[in-house]
Amino acid sequence: MFMSSANRKGPVCIVIASILWSFGGICIKFIPWGAMSIIGLRAFLAVGVFIFYRRSVKIDFTFGNIVTALCLSATTILFVFANKLTSAAAAILLQFSAPIFIILIQLIFYKKKPKLSETIAVSVTIFGMLLFFADRLDGGALLGNILAIISGLTFAGVFVGNQKPDTNPEQALFMGFIINSVVGLPFVFFQVTAEPVAWGAVIFLGIVQVGFAYVFFSIGIKNTPALLACLITAMEPILNPVWVALATGETPGVFAAVGGIVIVITVIGYNIWVEKMQKKVDKI
Repeated sequence: MFMSSANRKGPVCIVIASILWSFGGICIKFIPWGAMSIIGLRAFLAVGVFIFYRRSVKIDFTFGNIVTALCLSATTILFVFANKLTSAAAAILLQFSAPIFIILIQLIFYKKKPKLSETIAVSVTIFGMLLFFADRLDGGALLGNILAIISGLTFAGVFVGNQKPDTNPEQALFMGFIINSVVGLPFVFFQVTAEPVAWGAVIFLGIVQVGFAYVFFSIGIKNTPALLACLITAMEPILNPVWVALATGETPGVFAAVGGIVIVITVIGYNIWVEKMQKKVDKI
């Protein structure tokens, strides 16, 4: 039985968002400027898209909005720096470990003890991360991998922050991009050059890869089950290194590739397991 057009709208929007997100790595590779100028310009353009979409600049400075915005700002800054220092595959696959960090955050800050399934998921994901460091790395790649892991932690903070009752996801997202604009734009005067390809890439990053992508995601997530949304967004860490490999020839090492596969399968498998357990509880 086919889904109705109304039911298809949500997943289709998330598919579009995931595909757009996946072009982040390749665009950053084509921009020779410093990371902070990329961050500032991309965020500035994304702010414009959100103002046009929301028809509002209203922001409530609640604790939840501020914390979530700061986590989002840190995530995007760390991700750009990681892409500059290590492979696109490592940057996105290590960031995709965010759901596992959510379990650890709940344990440390909310004293919520992990279940056996959660402990297994965390352990396997950590093993996958360690495989990235089994490849031969120079100092830059090592630092890039570390920043990518930290970006996974801050990305987990975005999800946890969005669960707070005083958080408005759209406002927090908007605030995060404003923070990045303020922090990054001053570097434009020292780092930006006149290369047409670089300007085209950064404009695409701000308007399409971030701005339009988050608009589609905000629409889709309202009409898509959590599990399906998680499975669809797994397209990003899979497609991101593919585009980079096709355009630049950059490929991860064997251990890093295996580690990435371990992380993606673990995150997807864990979400499927949680969904099945929840269905059993609902039937009782």
